[in-house]
Amino acid sequence: MNKMSNLDVYAISKELQALVGYRVDNIYRDSSDSFYLFKFKGTGSFKNPILLIEPGVRFHLTEYKHEVPQRPTEKIMAVRKHLKGSELVKICQVEFDRIIEMTLVGKQKYRVYVELFGTKPNFVIVGEENKVISALWYRKMRHRDLLPGKEFELPPSSGKSIFQLSLEELKSNLASSEYQNEEIVRVLVRKFGGGGGLMEEILYRAGILKSIHCSEITEKEIMTFLSIFKEIEIELINLNPSVILDKDNKPVLYQPITLRSIDGFLRKFDTFSAAMDYYYSSTLPQISTSIISIDRKRKKILAIKEKQEKAIKEFTAKEMRYKLLGDRIYENFHLIDDLLSTIMQARKKNISWEEIMKKFESAGTHSFPSLKILKEIVPEKGKIILILDSEEVEIDFRKSASNIANDFYENAKKVSRKIVPAQEALEKTIERLNNLSEELTIQKEAASLNLKRRKRKWYEKFHWTYSKNNFLIIGGKDISGNEELAKRRLNETDLFFHAELQGAPYTILKRESNDLDPSEEDIKTAAQLAACFSSGWKVGYGAVDVYYVTGSNVSFSAPSGEYIPKGGIMIKGTRNYIRGVELILAIGIEFDEYSARIIYGNEEKIKLVSQNYILIKPGSEPKGKLAKKIQKVFIENANSSEEQAKIRAIDLNEFVHAIPHNSVIYNVFFSKSV
Repeated sequence: MNKMSNLDVYAISKELQALVGYRVDNIYRDSSDSFYLFKFKGTGSFKNPILLIEPGVRFHLTEYKHEVPQRPTEKIMAVRKHLKGSELVKICQVEFDRIIEMTLVGKQKYRVYVELFGTKPNFVIVGEENKVISALWYRKMRHRDLLPGKEFELPPSSGKSIFQLSLEELKSNLASSEYQNEEIVRVLVRKFGGGGGLMEEILYRAGILKSIHCSEITEKEIMTFLSIFKEIEIELINLNPSVILDKDNKPVLYQPITLRSIDGFLRKFDTFSAAMDYYYSSTLPQISTSIISIDRKRKKILAIKEKQEKAIKEFTAKEMRYKLLGDRIYENFHLIDDLLSTIMQARKKNISWEEIMKKFESAGTHSFPSLKILKEIVPEKGKIILILDSEEVEIDFRKSASNIANDFYENAKKVSRKIVPAQEALEKTIERLNNLSEELTIQKEAASLNLKRRKRKWYEKFHWTYSKNNFLIIGGKDISGNEELAKRRLNETDLFFHAELQGAPYTILKRESNDLDPSEEDIKTAAQLAACFSSGWKVGYGAVDVYYVTGSNVSFSAPSGEYIPKGGIMIKGTRNYIRGVELILAIGIEFDEYSARIIYGNEEKIKLVSQNYILIKPGSEPKGKLAKKIQKVFIENANSSEEQAKIRAIDLNEFVHAIPHNSVIYNVFFSKSV
């Protein structure tokens, strides 16, 4: 796995200058506890950017989805306490080292230092008095101490930036007697930092072998070095980021500019962040908390299965043994009965156990055959131990032989009755285990996918849909949304729709979204959206009337002596009515390469885009509960594990926003791929 070089840090710190002025909306730590995610908000060129900071490895914006714990740790809460809500006022590379410094102003002025080198790279928050507030690691080192409340010191510099070197400095270093017999590439790396990759690129552009010694370098070649330094610095002003791919199209390396010394197929990117984001998301395994949780459950259930299998085996063995012992009692019935009768009769005559033992010993098996199966009498337990078919069997001498045999058979039945429910329980456990194994496979496949955060379109803050002829239709979600639609989004040629009742969204069919004239079907689709998100759905109507006019017939000024409330409008001219618009809404899912989104509206349009879709109508089930149910149905009926992963990644609020009010599933249409 590649780690950022000095050149990479230089490039990314320049590129991310556009983040300056943004505020920290929130901070997370990923589920594998590897990196920080800074969520920013602002009005610049980035829309809700997320900065990924992995000390020792990388620092870039990310568009991919990263799983975070549901409950933040104490460490991340401490970081939030200081930095959440603060404004980023500066971001820079420290000298030419692999260290990035961010300055943020919030409760006080903070400096955050991110180390991108070493075996224990750090993330340090420093306060106004240059005292360490928080760090990923606290430790004492040879050159400095990094402890809470102590003065902060930067690590020793790796060398002066090549972009700041003068001819004299370069000549004096390379001409030093200390380095005359060393390879040029080693001296450049050690003396000026920048990493081996950069120095090899400089030597390649200069046409100099990296293995030659410093003593062989001419003044002309030193001048060439300086011109190449300047050349690279100019290239870094307008980055040309890319990822180098191998013959199997797997990422090998990312670069902020084209490094001529490295061969390979280039995949170009608009930003260096995007290049790094693609590289790491393709090469680093995603560790999902879902996978960890499922695997943990699976191991527990596997242990239960093993116990159940062991219990069934023991029950079966006991059943067989009890039956066998019962059979042996009957096979030796007369001998056992004779022995038991003799013992009980002797005891009734008050003959002591000592005398009974002596009589048995003196009698011998010839005169008393039953003795050949007797091993021992245990008076204190009321037991005798018999040898039946070379096996010791303990029985109660106070019972008859038939009762003893029946006891064994009864025990066999009792154990047998436990086997059936135990087997049924085992079958259920195996089913649970199989389901979890299947779910684990799905989650692992999903983790291998690179899912990006979906960039929402401007119209998604409204209710929205597309008609069959791809006219964009948007409707307000509240009074302020209605006002924005009517005053900012409504053009004279657009069509304006409104349900004929109190409490309905302003709905617009945008004419500019299509070169065609709206068809009757397009108009009905817009009317349906206006009807479904009206108060008619809330009260449970089956259908409502909707009227429409052109945008030129919508006025925001009342006639003299009249008043229009906030968000209100006046309709001029003749209204066109669509009677009895049915309150039924289709909900489907639209997929792209990296994500999925909810689509809703007219059934005919939705089924053209979504292979699977659900129809809902007014009902009694709360929006939140129904949203979870709909998402689950889509997941269970997805055509692939990739689709399942994308549906799981959809924010539940997207499902909620597609449901007008309390509803019920009216019908489902799912077509599984074969």
